[in-house]
Amino acid sequence: MPDPIRWRQIAEPADPQRISDLVAATGVFSAEEARMAGDLATTTLNGRETYRFLFAEAGGALRGFTCFDRIPLSQVSFDLYWIAVALDARGTGLALELMRRTAAFAKRKRGLWLFAETSSRPPYAPARAFYRKAGFEEVSRFDDFYAAGDAKVTFRLKL
Repeated sequence: MPDPIRWRQIAEPADPQRISDLVAATGVFSAEEARMAGDLATTTLNGRETYRFLFAEAGGALRGFTCFDRIPLSQVSFDLYWIAVALDARGTGLALELMRRTAAFAKRKRGLWLFAETSSRPPYAPARAFYRKAGFEEVSRFDDFYAAGDAKVTFRLKL
């Protein structure tokens, strides 16, 4: 029987590296993106910026996480900056549970909307499919945003 999931919201000193390692291990993100994901935990821990996290751990290992927060100057909208799960946790429902818990938290904080954005490139097709499965709708597409031929695709979830 697999270890039960332990949920927590407070970033710990080991989290920046654990986040970077998990994001890199997905095989989708660049080294720069993996570093950036970990940096969000670093800036939260040192107080320069504040992001909210939800961590899923089992057997002492990080199995998945979300990073999110209220959009500055908005009273009702939240951004989902990151969601990632360990490769061997794909298809287990962990990502959907992370999303469900993240959305519930935002709703408790008087959020009405949760936004997520991703790339239009083929390696991000599973992310786009996941957002749709989780109840998000595509609300915008900005062609040639990240690079020529690489659009930014924005999704929105009603909370």
